[in-house]
Amino acid sequence: MAKKSNPWIEIKSMRDEMDKIMNETMNLKMKSRNERNRLSLWQPVADFYETPTHLVIEMELPGVSQENINLETQSNQIMVYGEKMLEKEASGSAYQTLERSYGPFSRVFLLPDYVESSSITAVFKNGILRVRIPKVSRLKKPVNIDINEN
Repeated sequence: MAKKSNPWIEIKSMRDEMDKIMNETMNLKMKSRNERNRLSLWQPVADFYETPTHLVIEMELPGVSQENINLETQSNQIMVYGEKMLEKEASGSAYQTLERSYGPFSRVFLLPDYVESSSITAVFKNGILRVRIPKVSRLKKPVNIDINEN
């Protein structure tokens, strides 16, 4: 009699192998956001709004460790990327449904010219990443221009 194999264990093995490949890839320093976007397996949901003094990004990252979240700015964009690890032991399990997202993620937000990128702050609490980006005055002070003879 042939031994029956559990397809869920095989799927978990393939997923573990993919996670290993993705982890190795994410550890490399990637230079462009397009490279990171191609490696993203999912995108966390976020709110991006403006107050009188700040732009604010609030991103849901339940189950993601703070150590696995990266935040960086480059020119007129801010990028949040990282990885949500699958921390379940599935051997001997028979999943009926596996709906939650795991693996690498990334989100890119375009920033307007009137922000102070060097003063961005971020707090991660209760699975929510809150990024505050200070705005600078859109109105520039008048500058006197000297008029010379000749």
